[in-house]
Amino acid sequence: MSPEQPLLNIEGVSKAFPGVRAVSNVDFAVAAGEVVSLVGLNGAGKSTLMSIIGGICKPDEGTVSIGGNEVRIASPAVAEQLGIGFVHQEPTMVPNMSVADNIFLHRERTRKGFLDFKAMHAESARIMSTLGFDIDPRRVVSSLSVVEREAVEIANAMLLNPRLLILDEVTAPLDSDSVERLFELIAALKAQGMAIIFISHRLDEVIRISDRIVVLRDGTKVGDLAADDSGTEREIIALMVGQPPSAPADDVMAAPVHAGEQLLAVRELSRRPHYDSISFEVARGEILGFAGLKGSGITEMLKGIFGALRIHSGEITVAGRQVTIRRPDDAIRSGIGMLTNDRHHEGLALARNLTDNITVSTLERFARRLGFVRRGELRSHATSLAQTLTIKTPSVDQYVLNLSGGNQQKVVLAKWVLRNLDVLIADEPTRGVDVRAKDEIYKLLVGLTTEGTSIMLHSPEVTELLAVCDRIIVIDDGHIVGAVRAHTPEFALHHVLEMMHSDMAGRSAAAS
Repeated sequence: MSPEQPLLNIEGVSKAFPGVRAVSNVDFAVAAGEVVSLVGLNGAGKSTLMSIIGGICKPDEGTVSIGGNEVRIASPAVAEQLGIGFVHQEPTMVPNMSVADNIFLHRERTRKGFLDFKAMHAESARIMSTLGFDIDPRRVVSSLSVVEREAVEIANAMLLNPRLLILDEVTAPLDSDSVERLFELIAALKAQGMAIIFISHRLDEVIRISDRIVVLRDGTKVGDLAADDSGTEREIIALMVGQPPSAPADDVMAAPVHAGEQLLAVRELSRRPHYDSISFEVARGEILGFAGLKGSGITEMLKGIFGALRIHSGEITVAGRQVTIRRPDDAIRSGIGMLTNDRHHEGLALARNLTDNITVSTLERFARRLGFVRRGELRSHATSLAQTLTIKTPSVDQYVLNLSGGNQQKVVLAKWVLRNLDVLIADEPTRGVDVRAKDEIYKLLVGLTTEGTSIMLHSPEVTELLAVCDRIIVIDDGHIVGAVRAHTPEFALHHVLEMMHSDMAGRSAAAS
């Protein structure tokens, strides 16, 4: 490989899925000893492009070359053989297994037909030491700190001595000290000649760690910037969005502005280190949005209001009455329900039918004397709601496990509609559903506000918040850093994104 020859070179790569062209004619390259960051809004094509490099999916068009040789990366195993390591955004470690067991998962060493634990422990200790960590390979992963778990994830990728390492949102769960340690590790790997692709929504980190920054928008590469010429975060955002900084977002729907009575208020709500001294109010019939980068503390705050995570301090009032919420039951009795961002584990009983799932929070309404339940009424109400919410199912006796993601989420929504609550918390309500289901779910949420329900909505898709919210509060690192109201000049994609990034950059500069 000549000095000018990139280690990885992608030319004209395209990939389409039903109804969407995820990547379109993209060129991308990274050299040995270079850190290239890949940035873009959600849906820009970052994950698809990395999946092609990692052998998770195959391109429809274009070529991929490693060390000047065109290759066909048919599977993750082939990617590993070619020297590509991948640390994914979602954790892949098994928490109740040891460090060594995780590092060697599916690659176990054997000796005379038996697992060679001594060799695996020794090699694990060597790799962790190379990464700058002194961790006993026999320790259980669940006992490690967050940054130590990230190091084990990287060690797993490093086991086969990769020439290229993909780091996908690895800093999202880390505090500032842990990020510093990870960046020291990246600098050391770069100095050893490793090529690194770094993916993050945190633009201050991207500018700091990168040699080059590649910007994707709607599946197309729209920028390839040297880090020292990248300008400000504001200019990178302009490339990501495709609008000049002063222009409002074109896709903003005219959201109504509600000025009804105050229904819910939180004062000085805290659960350190996730969020601290959060205060806001929600009017009856209002959709209040929450925007922030991953790890900003929004999900933890919403779970705190619902009683799913303990609040350390602060007050919550509903309809002017202070309430004590220690468990979800307390929240429900106070008129608060929640669509969680993990419907499979927190919102549904997958092995039960629609009737059971829709009526589970309202059983007392259908109980006779001695606790017997009127099953016929349960089924009748479930059937009516399934029709109203257009849940696609042959009958309400169908197991929820057999429904699509969008219809499963509608089942969770039906549960709260039947309960007739005052406040509905919706934490990423369209996560893992298709475009049509997204539209249907948001229409259902907007419809609830016409009946006086207040919605607290969190989504990583700022454009979705702009389309349906009356106000948006921006939270960074557990603190409110700004707010915008519909039908004002500030209610624009650029402005919200700048608030999401600017305060973090300011803090990083102050810390350094």
